[in-house]
Amino acid sequence: MPIVDVIVWIMGFSILIIPVLLILSMVLLTWLTPRSVIDQYVRPPHFSEFESVAYRYFPSSWIRTLLFSIAISIPWFRRVRGFGDMHKQVPFGFNIACRFFVYGVLGYLHLFCITMAILAIVAKVGGNA
Repeated sequence: MPIVDVIVWIMGFSILIIPVLLILSMVLLTWLTPRSVIDQYVRPPHFSEFESVAYRYFPSSWIRTLLFSIAISIPWFRRVRGFGDMHKQVPFGFNIACRFFVYGVLGYLHLFCITMAILAIVAKVGGNA
């Protein structure tokens, strides 16, 4: 099987699996977010008054979960948002789940987009070099 066919199969599988992974992981992380962390961080100065109210309810709670996951996984994002040592205040399992989500699921999504861009450039320029 030529390498192009393998890439096409992987890309086709990715188109099917990425939406499922994103939705499933966001639902699970939103459900697993500790209430103490929500009460401590979903208020000023970390969020505005509007965000503090909106991020407590679905569907904007997914934005909160995404922000918390990135803050737990990436140290410079914690400093930018002013979360402090948030990664030490959450349970170990939630910490690992957030890191898996950010590095695994979102990383896979970024690699997929980069690969699609490269394939589009190669198709546009012409792969017969």
